[in-house]
Amino acid sequence: MTARDTAFEEVAPGVYAVGHAVAEGKNAVLLGGRHALPVDAGTHASEGAAMADFVGNRGYEVSRFALTHGHGDHVLGSEAFAGCEVYAHAFTPRVMRRQIPAWTDRWDMSADEHRERLAWPTVTFTDELTLDLGELTVRMFPTPGHSEDGVSMYIPERRALIAGDSVTTGIVPAIGDGDSRVLQRSLYRLMTMEIDVLIPGHGPVMHGVTRVREWLGWLATYLANIRSNARDLSAASMPAEEIVSRIGFDEHVGDRLPADKHGMPRRHAATVEVIVREVLEEAEQL
Repeated sequence: MTARDTAFEEVAPGVYAVGHAVAEGKNAVLLGGRHALPVDAGTHASEGAAMADFVGNRGYEVSRFALTHGHGDHVLGSEAFAGCEVYAHAFTPRVMRRQIPAWTDRWDMSADEHRERLAWPTVTFTDELTLDLGELTVRMFPTPGHSEDGVSMYIPERRALIAGDSVTTGIVPAIGDGDSRVLQRSLYRLMTMEIDVLIPGHGPVMHGVTRVREWLGWLATYLANIRSNARDLSAASMPAEEIVSRIGFDEHVGDRLPADKHGMPRRHAATVEVIVREVLEEAEQL
């Protein structure tokens, strides 16, 4: 993806959703009265560079950057923000470091090159962090489950949420290196909030408090139903592979998401595999 391909959409005053190349991915840019805050940077340096240009061309200093979590499709494009004040969860640096070997295998760069070129967190938190951009307030708080370091960012003046991969609207919930039970609790927490504009980690932006809350409820129910199904099948002493094969896409996703887009059945199977592993590990501990 080139800088020209990166799409910017103003979804609320001063709040921009920014497309990136992975599965309808969404970064974001916030333009306040005094400061700008780009959020996440996609996979490619051109994606982050386009965001930095967008901020700079509107008269803001490119000095701040935030991460929803440390996975590659959110941080690998961050070279343009190296040297900025970078806000993230306290676990994000270790999530990034843990992935460096995989990035080195996939991209033609050494581990040292990855470390040197990325925007590493400089300001971290565990409970909550509030930023005043002037006219826009950003409340960053943990919503783990997709990853241990997942955070969401709420802008109360716009009732807008930047969710990272804690919420997806274009693909099934992705657990990544996280925990489906933790993600489910994060979704329940988000359901209590007044969210009129939702920028997900992947998929289309969603508008309307009722619609957003209903979608969050479906994501949580999807995870809960798979877990219930897996527990029932594990009680019959089936092997893990057979349990996964029996928890089908059509039954649990239906027409919520298209089967012919983004390898959705494969994504569903990957989520099922993680939940089945969690269920079997729970059973072993009893």
